[in-house]
Amino acid sequence: MKVKEKPKDILGNILKQYGAEDKVLNRLTYKYMLHIDKLSKKYQYLEDGSLNELYVEECLQKAIEIYRFIKYSDNLLVVYEDLYGEENEKEKQFLESTLTDVIQYDTYKLKWQYPIRKDDLPIHQDDEVYTCIRHLYHVKEINIQKLFREIILSDIGGEMNFCSSIFIIDSNSGCIFHLYDDRGLLLFAPKEEYLTDVWKKFQDSIFTLDYSNFKIKVNSLYWLDKAKDDPNDLCLHGDITVIIGEEKLSYSCTASAAALRMLKTLSEDHLPTKGEQMLPCCGFSMIPNENLDEVDIIGCDNGVDWAVFHEDGMVKLITENGNPLFVYYLQYKDEILRFADIVEDYYKKSLPKNLPEDEFERNGYIAFWNEWHRRKGEEK
Repeated sequence: MKVKEKPKDILGNILKQYGAEDKVLNRLTYKYMLHIDKLSKKYQYLEDGSLNELYVEECLQKAIEIYRFIKYSDNLLVVYEDLYGEENEKEKQFLESTLTDVIQYDTYKLKWQYPIRKDDLPIHQDDEVYTCIRHLYHVKEINIQKLFREIILSDIGGEMNFCSSIFIIDSNSGCIFHLYDDRGLLLFAPKEEYLTDVWKKFQDSIFTLDYSNFKIKVNSLYWLDKAKDDPNDLCLHGDITVIIGEEKLSYSCTASAAALRMLKTLSEDHLPTKGEQMLPCCGFSMIPNENLDEVDIIGCDNGVDWAVFHEDGMVKLITENGNPLFVYYLQYKDEILRFADIVEDYYKKSLPKNLPEDEFERNGYIAFWNEWHRRKGEEK
């Protein structure tokens, strides 16, 4: 393997793929990340208060399974962050004992502090500036059995403190594996496709925050004349319920316009707007752009709306009552695409549509489907 960059430069270039500056890695967030928090179904301790070794072993095997499933290369960057500059020589020596074929080593210090949020009480605000000692190892191989076990034990009686300190990075793909302790691990990837198979394989173990409280339920779908299939009706209607946190938002809406509007939010923020609600009453005007690959759907002032923001790798939803909900992007996307597929499938099972004779209306419908497929395609 030909060495071209120093470890610090390798890390810097990888962080650029995440749009991040050189900061402590436990503050890293990104659009494409997964949080797996179910490493074991057992309890940490036995009834007599002693450590449950079966729990430790189950956590270890789960972490190893996930790491191996991702198929990291032999071009690895191992980052150990001594977050508070305690010069933990014992931890450093142990880490080095798990590394094989160390190509390069680098170390440097960087300043960091906890973010202060405006809603935090003064007692919860920490404005101290800390000095992190970062150790970087460019290696070919890691004894993950040995290393992962000590990380898992860190917060439950282990001899060393590796909590939230070790990051394994594939220098080829830029993917980051962060087992923070026995409670779980974080996966980051610069491209969505690197996590797609992981999402499918370990979906039951992925920490979903309040994802169970973001659901789109299709109660019924129909054309405006509910009694028959109408090839002249271009807009699909339906009774839709969207669950956001504790709120259930039910509305009889133009389902086709709602689905396209939600597809837009996979890459764009949305502010509540009259005539452009997420669950619109109607969509009587479809205004195409010049290239027929995007359409503005304008309706009346009636409907149900909420805000969508992309913040720090998360999707933040805010209802009209001001209630916020955070979900991971990949989880949000999964629910939106599921809804869009249901709507599209209903069109496919219905009679073919008669395109309007009016050129403007015809172009509006053509642009609708062009944008629909483009947004589904560019997000997959």
